[in-house]
Amino acid sequence: MQPEARPRRIFIAEDDRSVLELLTTRLGLAGYDTVFGRDGWEALDGIHSAQPAAIILDVNMPRLDGFGVLRHLRKSPRVAHIPVMMLTARNAPGDIKEALTLGAKPFTDAQLLARVTRLLRPRPVSTPANESILL
Repeated sequence: MQPEARPRRIFIAEDDRSVLELLTTRLGLAGYDTVFGRDGWEALDGIHSAQPAAIILDVNMPRLDGFGVLRHLRKSPRVAHIPVMMLTARNAPGDIKEALTLGAKPFTDAQLLARVTRLLRPRPVSTPANESILL
């Protein structure tokens, strides 16, 4: 019998309890291991210690917003390579523009699991590892 495959770890940075529960439940049912932080600074600490395979990052968080977290991540060689999906309910043109500038791509909630799977897919050397996606 082969050893059971270990699930890929996803870090979720989200301050809204109901959204966090929804994401952890959906990802857990799909076989992913999840870790979370409830504000920007907690997320940065958690990401550095957990070394996840991918990150789901809320734009609107207390103490440090998602854009601030992403800027810090991209400056740290230890975690800059981790792919990021950005989650926002605002969909304000300024938020979308800033997310795109930081490498994010918009998608709908229904595409969550497909996008997480895509983030974790091995990439050719020529593909940037710091691709971000906007949810």
